[in-house]
Amino acid sequence: MLIALLAVTLAAPQGFVGTASAGKKVTFDQAWAICKAKMDKAGVWRTGTQANERYTRGAGCMRKYGYRI
Repeated sequence: MLIALLAVTLAAPQGFVGTASAGKKVTFDQAWAICKAKMDKAGVWRTGTQANERYTRGAGCMRKYGYRI
């Protein structure tokens, strides 16, 4: 019983990753537009001390679509 629980626990995250990346691949420009719109809607500042936060959030969003900045 314990071995079965351990196997399910280790296999579940891999299954979720596979289904998340199975979506339609968008181009870099489309991904950038989607991420920029999300950050604008969230009200992330573009300048000052929050510029690093915007860059970090943008990079994380682009990573979801398979691109690295």
